[in-house]
Amino acid sequence: MEAAVYYGPGDIRVEDRPEPVASEDNLVVQVHCCAICGTDVKLATIGHHRAKSGRIIGHEMVGHIVHAGERVVGFAVGERVTMATTVGCGRASCPYCGRGLHNLCPEALPIGLGVNGALAEFMAIPPQAVVGGNVVKVPPEVPDGAAALSEPMGCAINAQQIVGVSEGDSVLVIGGGPLGAIHAELAKAFGARQVMISQRSEPRLSMLRDLEDVLVINAASEDVGEVVAQATDGLGVDVVVVAAPTRPAQESAIGYVRKGGAVSLFASLPIGASDITFNSRVIHYGELRVCGASDSRPEHVRRAVELLADGKIDYAKIVTHRVSLENIHEGFELMKKKQSLKVLVFPGAEGNSVP
Repeated sequence: MEAAVYYGPGDIRVEDRPEPVASEDNLVVQVHCCAICGTDVKLATIGHHRAKSGRIIGHEMVGHIVHAGERVVGFAVGERVTMATTVGCGRASCPYCGRGLHNLCPEALPIGLGVNGALAEFMAIPPQAVVGGNVVKVPPEVPDGAAALSEPMGCAINAQQIVGVSEGDSVLVIGGGPLGAIHAELAKAFGARQVMISQRSEPRLSMLRDLEDVLVINAASEDVGEVVAQATDGLGVDVVVVAAPTRPAQESAIGYVRKGGAVSLFASLPIGASDITFNSRVIHYGELRVCGASDSRPEHVRRAVELLADGKIDYAKIVTHRVSLENIHEGFELMKKKQSLKVLVFPGAEGNSVP
């Protein structure tokens, strides 16, 4: 089968690999499509400390089951599925899995890093993921292109639930990449009355302007603070979600939120460059909450699928490009140069004729 394989920083090759081995307690899925994640872009540039040479990458997937082991319960050949792709150890004695926080498990198995992933014609879903509830069925009304967003949407749902986005809120998203766009759509789905998103570069600004009922701020030419103040009558927003992986974006966030509001540090900063400075008096006297969020759990991905099934997320505005697996490097370049939002990759013979 054809697969995208990591060999080292910037060295990803599309090559022929053996199809995954079916077992009595795993699932094998034929991949319909897989979105390129920011992690995949890192692998295509600077690498990742958890990735081993020879690993098939990718995890934002949807496909149908072609093998369900005889010991697998609840799944059948032909069903479409997606995944929550951070798989906790699941042991009751684990201080995180035992509390239902499987995404924080120190022994978590990440699909596409710890085991072979979904940028391939077929992928095996390990038993640990099957019994852990990480495999999520996709109903017929959710198209493949939407279902491939379920995992990153799950990460955004986790973050917005932690930070407390709710009905009637005003929300500012800093950073208008793929996850920023997802956050904007999700905030609307959660009932936010006002959603703003700031971005510095074209053509992403043009793509973001296609989102309905979202105020797009050109951070290269507009003062974000002034726009926020004008839009909120000087109060500030209820929630800021930082979806830009930069120190200035994180440090500026507390300047846009009202007293009693909250900030989500959603995007991760690079190892060795992650120290930031906040004015603690602003946090103290403003009673602000500054929250982190990492990955997702099965319940978040299931909620994402429900929102997509209900038509609450305009996925077609977020998926801007489609490429075949053999042309995956075109997708990497689009994301590196910020000329896209989400890029879908289609493996197999169907992928060779992607429009």
